[in-house]
Amino acid sequence: MSENKTLSKKVLLFILIIAAVNFVVGGILLLLGLNLYFNEMFYGNSITFAIFRAISYIGEDMVQILLLAALVFVYDVKFGRNVGFSLLGSVYVNGILKDIFQDPRPWTNIWDGEPVAEGLGFPSGHSQNAVAVWGLMSYESYKKENKILQWLFIIFIYLIGISRIVIGVHDLQDVWGGFFFGTLFLVLFIYFEPLLSEKAKSLNFLTKVILSIIIPIAMLTIAIVIFPTTTIDYGLASGALMGISLGYLIENEKIHYDPKALNNKQKLINLVIGLVLTMVFYFALSVYSSDFFVWRFTKYFILAFLVITLVPWIFTKIKRD
Repeated sequence: MSENKTLSKKVLLFILIIAAVNFVVGGILLLLGLNLYFNEMFYGNSITFAIFRAISYIGEDMVQILLLAALVFVYDVKFGRNVGFSLLGSVYVNGILKDIFQDPRPWTNIWDGEPVAEGLGFPSGHSQNAVAVWGLMSYESYKKENKILQWLFIIFIYLIGISRIVIGVHDLQDVWGGFFFGTLFLVLFIYFEPLLSEKAKSLNFLTKVILSIIIPIAMLTIAIVIFPTTTIDYGLASGALMGISLGYLIENEKIHYDPKALNNKQKLINLVIGLVLTMVFYFALSVYSSDFFVWRFTKYFILAFLVITLVPWIFTKIKRD
């Protein structure tokens, strides 16, 4: 127990040091009046735009969905669930913050007369979510004593944040805020997730199912009531959260898929099959397109539920050599 506490203190100190450096360096640059300096430096450069837009795509919905699916299929179902919880929680909180601050994107968001990205600026969602996802991946790598992946995932966070400035869709302030709120969210998630998971073990299955339904619906309702004219996609975060929550309960209770019991060849087969099925589900659900929050909620609930239940169930039915 004391060793675990020491480990937690080391992790917390490491995160706080990085957060302090981000805060101080970003704060100094902002005080020096350099909020748009880097945006303007790269504005109009098609080469850097193409390179960093590709990097920025790491934070897009489709890539995040495939990442979560891959974790479930070949690494660990519970950890995939946790990365999903961290991502979706961050997406929801970022939406609330954007609706509160109502900060427009910088003028560099306009290329050839058209906006590169839609929506509000502060805090940067890609930057905040990068911390929530890749920060948790880095933490997992730290626990597994894999320093290469630990630092690689941290580099991913900075690359995504920097890319948002280079392609002009966010200014320094937006990314600075995204890193700040993302780090705060990550620390809280790392601390509270084990405590809440332990508490959940004492609840019966029906109670957990009810909570998995009520909490996402309550989150969606609260956001819509407080911000009735919002353009934020709260349906995505809430619906996917319900899908992962319910799906994980059923998977853990009935399916018991364990990718750690597979050899590398079996993992590769499952990864290919699983990602293909995930994309099929995604594009099938995208045939009907609507921004209505009820449909967005339903769409991502179904997608998340199928990825974490149906696909692992299919894997358990595949005969192995």
